[in-house]
Order: sequence, then C-alpha cells, then structure tokens
Amino acid sequence: MNSFSNLNYSSHSARNISLTRLKNTKASKRTTVSVQAGLEYNQLKGISVVKANTNERVELLSLWQAEPGTKVAIPFLTHFADLSSWEYAQKLVKVLPTLEDSGVKVFVVGIGSAANAQEFSRALKFPSDRLYADPEATAYKALGFSPGFAPGLEISPYAKLITMCAGIGSPGTLQEVFRGYLGDKSSKPVFEGPTPFDVLGTGYQRPMELATLRLFNMVAILPKWGELSPPDQSLVVQQGGTVVLDGTETIFRHDDSGILKYTDIDALLRSSLKAEEVMSEPAYLVDV
Repeated sequence: MNSFSNLNYSSHSARNISLTRLKNTKASKRTTVSVQAGLEYNQLKGISVVKANTNERVELLSLWQAEPGTKVAIPFLTHFADLSSWEYAQKLVKVLPTLEDSGVKVFVVGIGSAANAQEFSRALKFPSDRLYADPEATAYKALGFSPGFAPGLEISPYAKLITMCAGIGSPGTLQEVFRGYLGDKSSKPVFEGPTPFDVLGTGYQRPMELATLRLFNMVAILPKWGELSPPDQSLVVQQGGTVVLDGTETIFRHDDSGILKYTDIDALLRSSLKAEEVMSEPAYLVDV
C-alpha cells in the first residue's frame, strides 16, 4: 500500500440527470433551460444550519444576497462518515478556487453536528468556513431528497444501510461498486501517475483504481465513526444532492439516487461556470 502514498484522484465523467441542458453553438456559448424556477429557494426559506467553524446557527438563505447574476452552489453531502461525502468533498475542495474565482459562492452542507463537521474538515483538510452542519437534515427533507430505504419501517438504520449497500432501495449503487472494481474506459484516471496502475494502461479509470480510493477512505473513516456519524443515527441512510441557484432561480439540481451516486463534479462545473472557463480547466485532481 505504501506505493500508493501521495497519489491524486481525478473526477469521473458526468452521469447524472440535471436540470441544466447545455447546447453547443458556433460561439461555444452555454444556454441553460431552467425548470421549476424558484422552487428550491422557496423550499429553503426558514431553514437554519450550523457553521462548522463557529458553531453558530444561521439561516441558510441569509448567507448571500439573492440577486440575478449571483450564482450560489449548495452541495448537500450525506452524513459526514459516509463514503459518498468523502469522495464528493475530495473533489469539491479542488474546484472551490475555480468556482469562487469565477464569482460563484459555495456553501457545503452535511448531515450531523457541528462537531462532526469539524472532524470531517480536519480529516479531509476541507475549509471549515465553507462547511455547515444540518443536525436534523431539515434542509434535505424540505428539498425532498431521498430519505433512503423504507423510511416508514421501524427497524435499525444500520439494517437499512446494509440493505442499501446491496442495491435495494439504492438505485445505481451496485453498478457504481462494480465500476470501482472493473474500471471505466469512459472515465478519467482516478490516480495521477506514475502509479502501479499504469501497467494496465493510461488515460482512463483502470480496474481497482476507484475501489482503492474507497478502501483508503474507509480505513480513515472507521476509526472515527463515532466522531463523524450523526447523533441521530436514523439519518445514516438519508441521501443528499446539489442545488445551484442564479438569484432565486434554480439552474441545476441533482438528487442522489442512492449510496455512491453523488453529484458529478463536471456537471456541477458546467452548470456554474461559463463554457470557456470549463473548457480551459485541467483535470480536477484530489490528493489522498
């Protein structure tokens, strides 16, 4: 395993349906078609979250002025001990400068306490001033994100979690697990070379590459499970998503369909940036 130290991780290609449609023009300009304009903004009215760096409770919509032309990206992670949250955050932390330099405001919300968020920030070197905790997943419920398998069934949340890991009530999870083991020729490499994976070729996600990253993350999470997992254990199956707003209008939305089915980072960038800014960006690498 030592041969994999200080490797880098790149984002995979877009797979998820968003509310943004991108059209190619002669000038390579991006056209967006908005769906359900203002709905998500209205759903978030009155919702409060807790700042990870100050432990202060604030209204989410009070964090910016909602004016036309002001873009805000709000990634809603799952709970702070979830592999999905770790992978998504590892990608987000690398593109934060690109988004913010382009004038896009970013507020990242996760399920759990402020203490959970602080430990998450330390473990991943994620900037705590961009991170917010939603202890009761109030925003998630308001937005209608998937509550996970059998929300009305009175059984252990960990029984539900195991069921979802098997792909039941978690569409796409098994395919994503298999993709991690088998590789994906349509996706970018996971680790930046040179690496032992180079014997299998270069320029694509090699077999076992993504599974290796997930193993690294799991090894880091398990000893800290008590410090990272939400006090309300029923929320370990709550899914997240991402919303991008322009003023009060929704220009992108992704709902996690299940475990490991978090927002594609390239889809988030395309919805938030001008076309020329997206095209000029290099691969988005995440240190592990």
